[in-house]
Amino acid sequence: MCEPLCGEAARDDVDDIGFVRALIDELAVSMNIDLRRVYATGFSNGAIIVYRLACELSDQIAAIGPVAATQILDDQEVCHPARSVPIIHFHGTADNLNPYEGGTTSAGFEFLSVEEAMGFWAEWNACAIPPQRSESGTILHDVYNRCSQGSALELYTVEGGEHAWPGGEAVSAQIGEPTMEISASQLIWEFFNAHPMP
Repeated sequence: MCEPLCGEAARDDVDDIGFVRALIDELAVSMNIDLRRVYATGFSNGAIIVYRLACELSDQIAAIGPVAATQILDDQEVCHPARSVPIIHFHGTADNLNPYEGGTTSAGFEFLSVEEAMGFWAEWNACAIPPQRSESGTILHDVYNRCSQGSALELYTVEGGEHAWPGGEAVSAQIGEPTMEISASQLIWEFFNAHPMP
């Protein structure tokens, strides 16, 4: 999934974060948008980039909703958001492209396990640990409470879930079918709606 796109972008030093910042600034001038409600969600490579947005554009991005990927280790090591960032994350335990336990992308970048990513953001957002867990079918839902600055951190783990958007369509037969027990789109929208920029 990653090659050749993210490898080429990395080799060419494409400034994705600068582009998003400029896009938000342009939209704020040309359209009537609520700058307290600018959010980012993404799947796979898109999830990796929204984690970078949380790190580098916390002054403009109110909350993020990554699906099926965590942070690149190099990105986390230089991640110093200006504030606590609300995050709702979805990941399957049988994801072969971006394994739940972490690994290396096809472009050669090491990425964190889900546990490491949640641990980093729980500490950064000063959330209470351990999270409260509820279970329903194959879904484990971890909610980190009492985060600083009105922030929040939630994780939906799909036991046996593959590289797919919960409640969506399969990317391909080789990657796997999404669970229909939850809708990531609906849950992300509800989460975003509850977390405008402070």
